[in-house]
Amino acid sequence: MTTCLQFSRMSLAFSAVASLLLAGCGGAPRADYASLGLVDVTGTVKLDGTPLAATIIAFRDLESGGEAYGLTDEDGHYRLHFDSEEYGVTPGQKQVSISTTRKVLGLNSDSEGGEGGESTEEETNPLALTELVPEAYRGESVLKVTVSPSTTELNFDLASDGSTTGPE
Repeated sequence: MTTCLQFSRMSLAFSAVASLLLAGCGGAPRADYASLGLVDVTGTVKLDGTPLAATIIAFRDLESGGEAYGLTDEDGHYRLHFDSEEYGVTPGQKQVSISTTRKVLGLNSDSEGGEGGESTEEETNPLALTELVPEAYRGESVLKVTVSPSTTELNFDLASDGSTTGPE
C-alpha cells in the first residue's frame, strides 16, 4: 500500500510540474509597447531642397542610447521604426543622424553594417557607395530634436555646408 501511495504522490507531482510547464508554452513573450508611449514620427529628408532617397535616418536617445530608424522613399519620406514589429520612437531628447550608405538590418540590408558596408546591391550600383550626406549630419550629428507626444512630423532640409542644426 505504501508503494501505491508513493506512486500516486509522484504522479500528482509530475502532473503539477507538467501543467506549469505547459502553461508557460504560450509562445514567445510579447513586448508591452503601450507602456513605452511610442510616438509615430514621419517626415522628409532633403539635401539643399532635393529629396534624399534610400537614406537611413536614426533617432538616438541621449539617455538610453537606443535608436529608432527610418528609410526614406524616392520622395525623401520616412517613418520611424522602433523595432521590426512596431513603428514609433520613445519621447525625449534625440540626436538625429542621416546617411545614404549606412546599412540597417531589415530596412535596407540583409546584414548589419556601417557606412559603406558590402552588399550585392552596392556591387551592382556604384552610387550606393557614395555618401551624399555631409559629415555634420552623420555619426556625432549636429542635429538634435525633442520628441513629445505632440511630435508627429519632423522634416529635415540639410545644407551641403553643414549649417542645418534641426528640423524645419
